Amino acid sequence: MKIKKYEVYDMREAIELIKKDLGPDAVILSTKKIVKNGSFGLFSRPIIEVTAAIDYEPEVKSKKEKLTDNTVESKKTDIDIEELINRLGLDKFEVVLKEISEIKRQLAEMKNQSKTEFSGIDLPERLGSFYSVMVKNGVDDIIAYKFLKKIEKRISADFSKAQIKKIVVQLLGDLIPVEKDYFTSLKQKIVAMVGPTGVGKTTTIAKIAANLSLKFQKKVALITIDTFRIGAVEQLRTYAEIVNIPLKVASTPEELKSHIAELKDFEYIFVDSMGRSQYDDAQIKELATFLDASPLITTVLVLSMSSNHAEMYDTFDRYKMLHPEYLIFTKLDETRHFGPLINVPIIKKVPLLLLSTGQNVPEDLEIPDGRKIAIKLLNEIQRMWRE
Repeated sequence: MKIKKYEVYDMREAIELIKKDLGPDAVILSTKKIVKNGSFGLFSRPIIEVTAAIDYEPEVKSKKEKLTDNTVESKKTDIDIEELINRLGLDKFEVVLKEISEIKRQLAEMKNQSKTEFSGIDLPERLGSFYSVMVKNGVDDIIAYKFLKKIEKRISADFSKAQIKKIVVQLLGDLIPVEKDYFTSLKQKIVAMVGPTGVGKTTTIAKIAANLSLKFQKKVALITIDTFRIGAVEQLRTYAEIVNIPLKVASTPEELKSHIAELKDFEYIFVDSMGRSQYDDAQIKELATFLDASPLITTVLVLSMSSNHAEMYDTFDRYKMLHPEYLIFTKLDETRHFGPLINVPIIKKVPLLLLSTGQNVPEDLEIPDGRKIAIKLLNEIQRMWRE
């Protein structure tokens, strides 16, 4: 690892120097304000000391070096696991095991009461096909079952397949929590996007900002607190210059608060946060100190559809301390299983705000529609009925 210190008057100058010296993959390790005195201690001027680093691996290692590295890594892993177990505590594992046992018991009861061939669920055959498709596409099996049991009470034997599908699509669409009016309010919006690294927070902000600014002539500004990845700031700066909207960089919660005050005349302010591992509580708590800079900030959790369901739930639980009010799902173009669009909002009781369907800026962005999501989920029904 190569480490280098810079003394600059602002973060933009630091970023340019770091990018030039260490490249776009460099990481900022720390920043602090210091005072450089002028002649005889007069005219003191505050500057910023920035420490940056670039990680690299030697291409060739001797067998002895590799063996030593593996031994150290093995010891380190053992210690990490022991620390993790001690930190979690056995009582929490016991609670989880009890919950799993209860779920298994409930599922066993459902199977024992089954009346049809559809996964042991006691549904009429016509609704059983809906159950199969919903579960296949990632809808939680208990959500699918309870929903279709309610549908069963609303249909009669003389209903056609087309009529049943129409009812299912309509009611399933109504079941999905969706926020449709957020961007119609005249009140100023300050929106902070949070989520793990790589889910598409920066690109999503660029899409929203471009749509609001270019299509609807709204006054939009951007603030980034992601000063740890050089490329992230430059990426957002490029978008801001293309759309012709201001971009501020905040390296501390105080700077974020100051920038928000400066932008009080803007209708929308979007805050791009640093990507944080959902497994590092300390990093998420650090992010919380930024979001506490203003009570006007609305937190939006960004989740990627390329993640598996367990990771999505875990990510939400880890970021829960930031009190996310809305969800944005990205990378819908990378999946054919849309169950999480139903599961996460319903189970976590947080509505959908936007859906990102690709990389194109600003086109690949949608306001979610519950019925469209239901149609995506059930598009196999017609084929199953023909077979």
